Amino acid sequence: MTGECPRVLIVDDERILIDVLVEAIRPTYKIMVARNGEQALRAARGVPAPDLILLDVVMPGMDGYEVCRCLKESEATCEIPVIFITSKSEVDDETRGFALGAVDYIGKPISPPIVRARIKTHLALRRSMEVQREQNRELLELNQVKNRFLGMAAHDLRNPLVSIRGMSELLLQPMRLSEEKQRQFLRSIHQVSQQMLTLVNDLLDVSAIESGHFELTLERDNLSRLVRERAELVGFSAREKGIVLEVETGDLPDCRCDSGRMGQVVDNLLTNAVKFSRPGTVIHLGTRATGDWLEVIVADQGPGLPEEELGRMFGTFQRLSAKPTGNERSTGLGLSIVKKIVEAHGGTVQVASEVGKGSVFTVSFPRDSPV
Repeated sequence: MTGECPRVLIVDDERILIDVLVEAIRPTYKIMVARNGEQALRAARGVPAPDLILLDVVMPGMDGYEVCRCLKESEATCEIPVIFITSKSEVDDETRGFALGAVDYIGKPISPPIVRARIKTHLALRRSMEVQREQNRELLELNQVKNRFLGMAAHDLRNPLVSIRGMSELLLQPMRLSEEKQRQFLRSIHQVSQQMLTLVNDLLDVSAIESGHFELTLERDNLSRLVRERAELVGFSAREKGIVLEVETGDLPDCRCDSGRMGQVVDNLLTNAVKFSRPGTVIHLGTRATGDWLEVIVADQGPGLPEEELGRMFGTFQRLSAKPTGNERSTGLGLSIVKKIVEAHGGTVQVASEVGKGSVFTVSFPRDSPV
């Protein structure tokens, strides 16, 4: 069912009864008419399909019971409620109809108020069932996301914890290790714990976003200054990999944004670019103003992605064909968080990518966030 006026298919071989039913339900419903069983099946399988069928039991050729059986056996029509119109009042007749999948009976002679009430009731029931099915589908999808969430967390936290435990056990016996080896283990523990903290923070952000508890604290700030500060922090990682980070920020007007969250956007895009770029390549970070909109552009010379993967790039827990070039870890959460933060500011994130040539991410958001 859609939000349009519901469609009711009247199936009867008697013109007089059709006229009575039409007068009883118009103009509340869009009316479709069939004079026999074959016409009824064609109409029910057509586009648009009826939302409910008023079906006479006694008709020449294919009777109402046979029509109902065919409707309920077809995946395309089995969900359409069928109300029998009949002068039969035997219990066996009614039992047979319900066994075939009918939802109700209306006896002859026809009472227009009863017809309208029964139609309204069964259309409402059908709509409720559709809503319930949709909610069940959404719950199933959320449960699958939760399972992936837990599986990802368990897998990506277990291995670092094993490493930390092993190195810390050796550090508890310092006489067996040289000072240089101790420092090396401590650096490794610090690096691995930072990776774990990043993952936990990402998981908490995703949880807040999915639960609807994601809020912004909007204040006046300067985007160019914010971008330069974040570039300095990420620049160290870029230099360690032999990657050149070019920063070009003009004098932009102040904007209204959540500085911490927008900094998180820049961090994620820059660290992502560093993670997937090879030594000797260049990453360009720039800002610009276009009317009342501000933009942040991050362009890399990484491996790029095929067009069929671009639609999945901002999904949760996505692992795509491009691989980190320095054994870095990828949670598959960063770009999903970026998209949610930017959209919360009333903006958009766009990506252009070509295999072998790199990717360009463009974040656009209004100077004065409407949120």
